[in-house]
Amino acid sequence: MTTQTHERLYFPEPDVVRHDSGIRFESYRRDDTEVRLSFIPPGAVLNSGDLEKARVGMIVRGGLTVTVADVLKVMRPEHDVYVVPPHVALSATNSTAEETVLLEITRGKTGEKYPAPDGYFLEPLESRKFVKMDVTFFLADWIELMVADIPGGGQMPYHKHSHEQIGICLEGRYEMTVEATSHELRFGGTYFCAGEEGHSAENPNAGLARSLNIFIPPRYHRVPKQEEEQETT
Repeated sequence: MTTQTHERLYFPEPDVVRHDSGIRFESYRRDDTEVRLSFIPPGAVLNSGDLEKARVGMIVRGGLTVTVADVLKVMRPEHDVYVVPPHVALSATNSTAEETVLLEITRGKTGEKYPAPDGYFLEPLESRKFVKMDVTFFLADWIELMVADIPGGGQMPYHKHSHEQIGICLEGRYEMTVEATSHELRFGGTYFCAGEEGHSAENPNAGLARSLNIFIPPRYHRVPKQEEEQETT
């Protein structure tokens, strides 16, 4: 496999689609998982896509009124997360005066189960310091999300674990390495890291970088103790 092929595997280029409604999508894929940024103009309505797959969504900027089944929620940026199992309808409306950016993960992998939390929505579970970063966690049965602030000069040392990890740059820029392939991530840039693929992150810049990191299954709050002791953080 060539270096270019490796880069496309770990750091895919986005497919960009613009709908007549004015909504623009940037979609990153690896295997059975898609990371999609939706840029939703004021007044636009976003309806369920592929109902065969599970969906997890977080607002990056702006605001969104979301209905999952019969549960309605006004979502706040980086505070509310929806976790929607297959075959459950979702609709969203941007009732604000500004563009909203929705980050959504869709997944449909054979043999996996995607239970929903009570009420379909999560709020932050915990915020704390982690390897000199400020991090906030969201936790569901099958997925864990970690929003991390990487200060200038900060880094996550090279390590590997059995959990699949996906990351998206939310602010600033930083260097991500998966196996021997490195790539600078800027807003929306996404990496995919399968279980046991080594990876690290570094912010060589003066400014703050912000990222969303996704672990399937959950790593930091539901990892078996013996595995946590064996793996490098």
